[in-house]
Amino acid sequence: MPKSPAERVAALIDEVSRVERDSEGAYLALGRLLPAIVEEMELSSRNATNSLKGFASLTGGGSASSLSAMAVFAEESSAYFKSIHGRDSAFLARINDSIARLSTLEDIIGRVRSDSEEMEIISLNAMTVALKSGTAGKAFSVITDELKRLSSRTIALTEAITGRGRDLMSCFSGLRDSLKELDDFQEGFFGTLDTTLTKGYQVLDSNIRDAVESLSRLLEEATEVREPVQAVMQGIQLQDIIRQSLQHVTISLREAEEVAREADCCWDGEPGPGSQSEECRAGRDEDLAFVASIAELAASLLQDVVDQLDSGAEAFSTQIMSIRQIVEGVETRRRGFISSFGGGKAASDSGNFAHGTTRYLELKKKVIQTSRRLSEQVKELDESFRGLAGLLSRFQNIVVASRIEVAKNRSLSGVANTVQGMVLLTDRIGSDVGEAMDTTKDFIRVAYTAIADYAGGEGLGRASGRESSETDRLQATLLKVEGDLESLDRSKRGLGDALEAFQLYTPAFLSLLTKARDQLEVMAGFSTQLGLLRDESLALRASVAAMAGSDPSATSIRNERLRSMIEKFTIFTHKRTAGEIGSFEVEEGVGAGEITLF
Repeated sequence: MPKSPAERVAALIDEVSRVERDSEGAYLALGRLLPAIVEEMELSSRNATNSLKGFASLTGGGSASSLSAMAVFAEESSAYFKSIHGRDSAFLARINDSIARLSTLEDIIGRVRSDSEEMEIISLNAMTVALKSGTAGKAFSVITDELKRLSSRTIALTEAITGRGRDLMSCFSGLRDSLKELDDFQEGFFGTLDTTLTKGYQVLDSNIRDAVESLSRLLEEATEVREPVQAVMQGIQLQDIIRQSLQHVTISLREAEEVAREADCCWDGEPGPGSQSEECRAGRDEDLAFVASIAELAASLLQDVVDQLDSGAEAFSTQIMSIRQIVEGVETRRRGFISSFGGGKAASDSGNFAHGTTRYLELKKKVIQTSRRLSEQVKELDESFRGLAGLLSRFQNIVVASRIEVAKNRSLSGVANTVQGMVLLTDRIGSDVGEAMDTTKDFIRVAYTAIADYAGGEGLGRASGRESSETDRLQATLLKVEGDLESLDRSKRGLGDALEAFQLYTPAFLSLLTKARDQLEVMAGFSTQLGLLRDESLALRASVAAMAGSDPSATSIRNERLRSMIEKFTIFTHKRTAGEIGSFEVEEGVGAGEITLF
């Protein structure tokens, strides 16, 4: 069974009341969110401003004078380390020169060994002649026997010297390699130190200035959300008009509901001539005319609300879009700026320097130890040559004795040439040994002194007063550099932490914005709902107009009811709409009234 006009009006009243409650709740919820958004917006600005002020203390809390002192020390320490590098390079050159000098020893030792072996053969030949001479050659055989023993000892000693010479050259090669490794390491270590320390605070100060300048610009842009937020707050006051408009619709529909119930009493569900008495039908037509007018008025008022909601939604959408673009734009640039600083993280220069210092001292120690071992080996080689020189002296004595014995004993005239060969070999061995001793003495004079000076000058020698002073200076310089680098690291980490902690908006602000956007989406749905109610009102008007037996627009009673009803309206345009529907004049009055909700 179809619903009666009264039932349809009642249903409309329920739906309009529901939308009124829901919309007011949504607007009030948004109205509560917006002051919180404003509060968080101002808090965000204050926090960001205070954070920027804190960037000034990121240089370790040092004053301009202390930072200047650090810069001076950095230059001095850089020059000091460069001088160390220079001394190491000079020492490497002297060691290479010494290696070139000692490289001749191997040939000299080889000649001494060869001559000693030849001396041993000659002594054996001479001994054979002496033995053939019988008693006359007995004394000479004693001489040649001693000569053979000396030759054997010389050969054994040259073998030992040859081994020591090889060890010496190997040690020299190791020292040269160690020095080359140290030289290469220092090239990079001290080279990067100048950039790291000397320019470190300048770079840090520049980075801090760039950060403050860039973030200040972002903060200035971030505060531009104030304008669209304020615009949304003003737009929220539209709810006062919407609430009044929907109340007018409800007032009108309640009047229509009461009249429609009266009309229902004269309606048997089958409208038409002869279904009711003429009197009842005339009253019913009058009532239906009024209901039709109210339905038309309700549809007009609902359309007005829909228009206002659509206009407000468009304005809200524009403002929310502006807020989103500002927030997302500055947040993207903030993250990009922080990322350009390595995500706020910085490598540890002090850690790298400490590791480099350890490696540097290890290489220096290795060079010193190898240098000392080389010096000791050269000394031992020199002692070996001294021992060889002693044997040579005995060689010479034996050769002289053999010449005398040959001169006294004619039976030994056959070994005169052998004795002459002994003389030549002895002279050659003497010359070679003398050259070897001169070479070692020259090395001891040049290289050994250089090694001793290097070991002491680098602060790694034995504990003399000068060496102790050099040690103290080196260690103090390294510790001071490491301390300054740690201070620089702390400042860099402080900058990184400050950048990561810097926020243009508080998390609460961003969360409230999300809630506000969600609430606005809910509010946008009310326009659709009210549009459906407007259509239902128009359908109701058409339906009740068809039920009326006469033109509903021509009833004077209806117009008087409209005139009386709109006294409850607070919006003049709504009164005027009712006047146009009822064909009566409406006095000028307040437009939409004072808006005092928020």
